[in-house]
Amino acid sequence: ICQETCPLHLDVRGYIGLIADGKFDEALALIREKLPFPGVIGHICPHPCEEKCNRGSQDEPLSIRGLKRFVADYELRKLGKPKVPAKAAVREERVAIIGAGPAGLTSAHDLAQLGYGVTIFEALPVPGGMLAVGIPEYRLPKEILQKEIDIVRTLGVEIKTNTPIGKDLTIDDLFRQGYKAIFIGVGAQQSQKLGIPGENARGVVHGVDFLRDLNLGREVWVGEKVAIIGGGNVAIDTGRSALRLGANEVSILYRRSRQEMPASDEEIEAAEIEGIEIQYLVAPVEVLTNDGRVKGLRCTQMELGEPDASGRRRPVPIAGSEFDIELNMIIPAIGQATDLSFLGNSSGIETTRRSNLVIDPETLTTTRPAIFAGGDAVTGPATAIEAIAWGKRAAVSIAKYLKRG
Repeated sequence: ICQETCPLHLDVRGYIGLIADGKFDEALALIREKLPFPGVIGHICPHPCEEKCNRGSQDEPLSIRGLKRFVADYELRKLGKPKVPAKAAVREERVAIIGAGPAGLTSAHDLAQLGYGVTIFEALPVPGGMLAVGIPEYRLPKEILQKEIDIVRTLGVEIKTNTPIGKDLTIDDLFRQGYKAIFIGVGAQQSQKLGIPGENARGVVHGVDFLRDLNLGREVWVGEKVAIIGGGNVAIDTGRSALRLGANEVSILYRRSRQEMPASDEEIEAAEIEGIEIQYLVAPVEVLTNDGRVKGLRCTQMELGEPDASGRRRPVPIAGSEFDIELNMIIPAIGQATDLSFLGNSSGIETTRRSNLVIDPETLTTTRPAIFAGGDAVTGPATAIEAIAWGKRAAVSIAKYLKRG
């Protein structure tokens, strides 16, 4: 069941058995048959496989993610860098990939192994997407990420950072430059708004922007009293990062109960151990300001009603339960969306009302020939390992398309 639960269907029993026998190199080789970034995933995967581990019915699940991280770390200690996989003879067709996140990097990795020339176009100054700018250093060391991205480069993939697709370089330009297929693998890096009065005040910084600036080494201001709005891992990451930057008091406000909170249990527990207060069944109503700057947050108590479309019980405001919190910084982290504005209005690529790309579920082709898509651009925000699974599917579909052509 653990293998079926994994988005990549990794041979969990196989590599754990090899580790148990002390065959660490063989275990890592088995993992890499499907997963090009074992070190990264060994650090940050939410490990849904462990929830289905049969051992859990006896005492506790095996530490599947931790074992993956162990063999990846073992290789780095022994060799200093990951092994570079073999690649096929060079083919003449070239593929352009938009976005150097986990979906784009994986697709590039697999296509390069098949011998195709691949160029990744990335708007950010560094490759990695949300792996690079959306996860704090304490959870995913930059050295681990960089070493595994270097494998992709070693395979011959060119990664062009600071190169957004849009006004100066369009999709049509990529085809004119000779690329025979394009994969859109952009991540969900746009913050969702709170939709309450005062949220444009100075001192309101969205979680995705906060983490991006922090990871890029930019100067990041943090208040003395900080409230994070949201219940996912981004909320936890921003809260723990704010503490590390010197905030005196950090609280997380979540509109549902602990049971519905999407952040992983281990991250929630770590935040509480570090001194972050999590207030459940609380929602923001208005940002209170003084001369355009945050001075507090008006909130309301919530109660849970019937389940909504997500399957979770819908939070309902309790009339007359409003209260104010004194703050000087608010970090909304209520969700993310994909910014597809780079496509323009004449790309010929259809999107949904939620601004996700429309694709053929089998081939991953968009409504424009030779353009494929996967990951957050199709599903909305998801996990890194799900994005990697999309990247692998895209590489297979693109290779089939090019061979037919």
